[in-house]
Amino acid sequence: MKKLIRLVILLISVATLFSGAMQAIAPSFVLNFIGAQIDPTTKQLFATIGMFMFLFGAMMIHAMYNEENNRVVVIWSGLQKLGASAAVFIGISQDVFVPLAAGVAVFDLLSALLFFYYLKTLKSDAIG
Repeated sequence: MKKLIRLVILLISVATLFSGAMQAIAPSFVLNFIGAQIDPTTKQLFATIGMFMFLFGAMMIHAMYNEENNRVVVIWSGLQKLGASAAVFIGISQDVFVPLAAGVAVFDLLSALLFFYYLKTLKSDAIG
């Protein structure tokens, strides 16, 4: 089971890296998908958010291939996913994003839960 969770976490991290890169390079595409206003300010903000998504995805991938379990990276990556989910849900509730963006929020929420579950497996390995 732990190998499956690691694989899923790795796939989420790769998806985060690639979607972050896409958001950084082509923020208008992402803004259009979630139904947000597209102007120079929102494009810059989404490109900046994309850069951080790219970095968090890369950091998590790096940590998974590290010889030691890096719990700190898993905690902060899980918190990033949780925060991203909340931010998108708030954006939907304030009519900044279309309801379709809830798919992104749910993905990030489920990702956060998986990250925290994975963290629990790392702690149990350290104890056992």
